[in-house]
Amino acid sequence: MNPADPAIEAARRAGIDLDLLDSNLALSVQERWHQHDAALDLVLKLQAARKEFDAKLQSATG
Repeated sequence: MNPADPAIEAARRAGIDLDLLDSNLALSVQERWHQHDAALDLVLKLQAARKEFDAKLQSATG
């Protein structure tokens, strides 16, 4: 990226983490998919744990 580009500077001022974008783009597509799948797996596990916790809470108070 050209740091002198006005759009780059506007993005930086808006709070966009351009270093994170650069580091992600440095990964291969396969590596990015692997990271995505790992993040999705974590989200699904957290959702399941929340549902289980909520069910236990409902049975304890109901």
